[in-house]
Amino acid sequence: MKDSLFYLVQQLLINNSINLDKKELAFQIQSHPSYPSLHAVTGVLDHFNIDNLALDVPVNVDTLKQLPKVFLAQIHSDQQKVFAIVANKGLNYHVIISKKTKLKLSATDFLSIFTGIIVAVEKTDLVEEKTDSSIHIKNSLIAICSLVVLSIYLNTEPSLTSVLIFASSILGLFISISLKKQEKGIQNVIGNAFCSGESEKKDCNAVLTSKGANIFKPYKLSDLCLIFFSGLSLSILFTSVLNISASFTFALILLSFPITLYSIYYQAVIIKKWCLLCISVVGILWVQSALIIFNANIITSVSWSINTILVNSFGFLLALTLWHLLAHNLDELQVLKKVRIDLFKFKRNFKIFNTLLQTSKTINTTIYNSSEIIFGNANSPLKIVIVTSPFCGHCKPVHSLIEDILKKHSSKVAISVRFNANINYPEDNLVKVTSRLIEIYNTNGETDCLAAMHDIYQGQPTDLWLNELGNCNNTELFIEELKKENEWCANNNLNFTPVILINGRTYPKEYDRNDLIYFIEELYESNTISMEELELTT
Repeated sequence: MKDSLFYLVQQLLINNSINLDKKELAFQIQSHPSYPSLHAVTGVLDHFNIDNLALDVPVNVDTLKQLPKVFLAQIHSDQQKVFAIVANKGLNYHVIISKKTKLKLSATDFLSIFTGIIVAVEKTDLVEEKTDSSIHIKNSLIAICSLVVLSIYLNTEPSLTSVLIFASSILGLFISISLKKQEKGIQNVIGNAFCSGESEKKDCNAVLTSKGANIFKPYKLSDLCLIFFSGLSLSILFTSVLNISASFTFALILLSFPITLYSIYYQAVIIKKWCLLCISVVGILWVQSALIIFNANIITSVSWSINTILVNSFGFLLALTLWHLLAHNLDELQVLKKVRIDLFKFKRNFKIFNTLLQTSKTINTTIYNSSEIIFGNANSPLKIVIVTSPFCGHCKPVHSLIEDILKKHSSKVAISVRFNANINYPEDNLVKVTSRLIEIYNTNGETDCLAAMHDIYQGQPTDLWLNELGNCNNTELFIEELKKENEWCANNNLNFTPVILINGRTYPKEYDRNDLIYFIEELYESNTISMEELELTT
């Protein structure tokens, strides 16, 4: 279920016309502390501001008719409860359990496996749809480089046999890459197409992880395929450009024939399972061997000089060198990716965060007769105090954090913004801006104040900001408010900004400030329960 959960959530969003960065979506799901539970799904949807509803509905035809066209459902499969994407197609229901398992069921058959638990989503204006632009750049560069290489190769006017062997080598390279990804457990289009629907006779993973795939230590068969087809492609390209015979390269293809026989024998006799990706590699080598045998003159009619052998060998040596340079780094990247997911899963565990929070220093946050800025729900049991300054570089990301929290949880949190400004210098820009912000809040309201804060915190020039919004009109009242806030900061030794206090406790230093947004829901629930318990005891 773990491997398919990201795919299912992605399909749920795609079918509801919601486009998110795939890498970020996968990371957020896998790093959620309760992954792979339903709470992980709804938590991630909340993180991306996607309206969602998790329900336990009656299992009957009438209810089924009222459900959305596409939704995530919990079903019984192989004596387990699993998630699946369900699409209402009118006469039947398409059920997607994973990339490999897809069913087409009647309403009656679907109801027989449906547990009643669903998650439905709806696209809203709050959803920030993002795509990774680096992927488009990478794909564009690969396409351009491929066209350049192809143009260089075709410009040498190669023979038909050479073109066919070169084209099949490129195909073999793509299959080898998919073979390596499949071995590492990385989802890929070719691997899913060839290795899906495992059975008694077909099991790519069983073949790739068997002892026979690792007899040429330290190289696995997947490594050898990758090195061989890379070297083959490079050697054919180099020899064509330098106008040197590729006879030595073609001879190496024939020498690979015994290894293909070993692969077939091992799959058929030893483990008695087949890897279609491996068979595809064998098929390509056989086709190339047949082309060479039917055109034997490309080997026999050319004298093998030292220069010919060196140029033909260079492509394979280059491929082998690149493999040694990159293979270890790629393995480390996979490990680091897993470590990063585990780290975020650990950091986002509310029990750990709350334990550190409860051991933090406690400060009395009360300021009597205050006109301070309070965003969100002033009556919320979750009260966050931010000590900040518009001219503090470290405060800018904290203000962005305030905006993000208010977008998602404005009804569950009261965020008080306090300024540590020295009122002994009333002409100072800090006093002018902060007193004006407090005035805007008290006269115009929360929305205008938040917009004004956004502008100044995002770097709008102070003179321009003051020209647009003006100076504080009621300086006596609101500078007095600044004085109260400044004295409160001084009394509690809060001399630097930013400072975050959660219900009077200082934010744990072990956490980045931006991590706070992950805990708002749990903090709200925890403080709500604490308040209810307190009311019961009084």
